[in-house]
Amino acid sequence: MFKTLKKFVATSTVALLTATAIVPTAFAAEHPFTDVNDRYEEAVSFLYENEIINGKTETSFGTSLNLTRGDAAVILANTLMLDTENAPDAGFKDLNARVKGAVNALTAEGIVSGTTKDTFSPSVPLSRGAMAKFLNLGFYLEDFATETPFTDVAGVFAPHIEALYGTEITSGKTPTKFGTYDNITRGEFANLLYKTILFVSDNMYMPIAQSANIVNPTTIEIKMDEAAIEDITAEELAELFYVDIEFKDGSTVQPTYSKATISEDRMTLTVEFAEVSSLVGKAGTLYIDDLELTFDFEAK
Repeated sequence: MFKTLKKFVATSTVALLTATAIVPTAFAAEHPFTDVNDRYEEAVSFLYENEIINGKTETSFGTSLNLTRGDAAVILANTLMLDTENAPDAGFKDLNARVKGAVNALTAEGIVSGTTKDTFSPSVPLSRGAMAKFLNLGFYLEDFATETPFTDVAGVFAPHIEALYGTEITSGKTPTKFGTYDNITRGEFANLLYKTILFVSDNMYMPIAQSANIVNPTTIEIKMDEAAIEDITAEELAELFYVDIEFKDGSTVQPTYSKATISEDRMTLTVEFAEVSSLVGKAGTLYIDDLELTFDFEAK
């Protein structure tokens, strides 16, 4: 089943979602935490190995401690590999240096919001309802939303809880209670984040570029190893390839597209760059996933 994810999920986290999440046990690290039992072992090991999460101390993960909003932001930004150094300031006045970049980056992507216009409340415990919002918006799970049997689900958190319920990432605290306003512990969040990563990995369609060709300064062709699935458009397909341009002077840019078409056999994608991304008069290297293509359109 294919669900379109935003480009930064489908590209920036592809290494995490395909190289590690598919075979998680092969990447489990010997973490140093003495307070992680079997219930949380696999999740904490995976997240620790991938430098997504740290402990409260060198030997304590803080499994049963409440997770704060600030810590949740740092963990989620790490997972999504967001640019926390260059994100625009979100305007929150209560952020310390440790969490500020993560909160700014997540706010810029529309994943988190403050408790007031200028307050994020980073030291306040994260509720299970807010957790559902973080994961739903972070991984674009809304298409999987299903009506829940929970009597304590309503208001702003309802669609996010329905998304997590539809994915079977969580089934609630009891058959009829989600625990919307209960605080979530660090161990619980680790498990739910891990399940979300596995779910996205299982449901993400990622085409593979077998070869590519620079047709002219404004057009490239990408030949795939197999035909693209039927329910994806050329425009959606183009967004699933990681394309980056490195110019001769060392500057880089991720191009924008003006048009995308797919061949009748659905094996070849043709993409036309928007004018701002044109290679006209320039030289450098074009990266398409693991492929490298040099170009030189400088006037001779």
